[in-house]
Amino acid sequence: MEIATLTFEEFLGARTSWEDALERSVDNHVFLTWEWLSYWWKHFGDKREFILITVNNGGKILAAAPLMSSQYKLFGLKLRKIEFIGTPASDYHTFLINEQEPEYARMMIQYADDIANEWDCIELKEVPENSKTAKILRIISKEPFEFKEKIVNPCPYISLADSFEDYFQSLGSNWRRNLRRWERKIKQDHKIDFKICNDIEAVNDGMKTFFDLHQKKWQSKKQPGAFSDQKFQDFHLDVAKAFAQRGLLTLNFLTLNDEPVAAGYAFKYAQKLFCYLSGFDPQYSKYEVGNLRHIYLIKYCIENGLKEYDFLRGGESYKSLWNTSLRKNLGIRTIKRGIIPIVYDWITENEKLSPLTCKLGEHLSLG
Repeated sequence: MEIATLTFEEFLGARTSWEDALERSVDNHVFLTWEWLSYWWKHFGDKREFILITVNNGGKILAAAPLMSSQYKLFGLKLRKIEFIGTPASDYHTFLINEQEPEYARMMIQYADDIANEWDCIELKEVPENSKTAKILRIISKEPFEFKEKIVNPCPYISLADSFEDYFQSLGSNWRRNLRRWERKIKQDHKIDFKICNDIEAVNDGMKTFFDLHQKKWQSKKQPGAFSDQKFQDFHLDVAKAFAQRGLLTLNFLTLNDEPVAAGYAFKYAQKLFCYLSGFDPQYSKYEVGNLRHIYLIKYCIENGLKEYDFLRGGESYKSLWNTSLRKNLGIRTIKRGIIPIVYDWITENEKLSPLTCKLGEHLSLG
């Protein structure tokens, strides 16, 4: 058995072995795919140190920790973190673990400590509480580091029924009545259609339409929207093209008179749909086009044999209307001694100091 790190260039060349290991991993999700990690690093890896650690046996990956070292500035002072590659774009973070062996995780964390430049904290965010990664980190806590954990995000999801009618009947009676009423109203005024765009040739135009609808939604609330950042657009355009080639992209649109008015950017992976971001044209909000897009997309998922519809992180109230269950994501952290990491840990861990936490966020930037 051997433990080693891969450079980014070596990771790019290890696609086949990574995909094979991920398929066998007990924590397998779309945010651990080769495409997601490699394109995230391409667009956001500058000013960071790539620390992808693997445990191998005869060339076979048994476990991996896709980590990075990031240096932030806090009130002009340096704060160095070891965190997951993909932070904060990924909704879930875990180790790649092919055998449920706590020793592998302990080895990888210790190895990261040995090879990384000086660090102030290891902060592993968005770890699903029911994942093997979370359970193993609890087992190895205190050896070599004591990890603290707290809940950072709810993650609602739907366990899909075998038939759409069974699922629809599981919804609350008022919600079912509203959905029917909105659909009748929209059909009276427009020709309605629901479309899936997963053709590689149509991805560029489809993603541009999605970006526009997402931005319209948030600009109507006088907020910038995620895709005001060109780097974020470029990253997701690369991901969408790569996922379309693998059949993972589920870019979906609700159209009225052949004009897209609501859109969803989602990934079909391991019999689940990961609903990443959405958008709609506010001038059609009276028709509840966002909710109608969800019900059509849920029907599509059931008809195509998917088992779960994952809303991902965020406790927005509308998600509870869809007969959802709830997972929770954890933030898992250990800090070294020092005034800056101690102050950072105290402020961010103390719920009574939430206004100060927001203020700290304004001063915490990548150095």
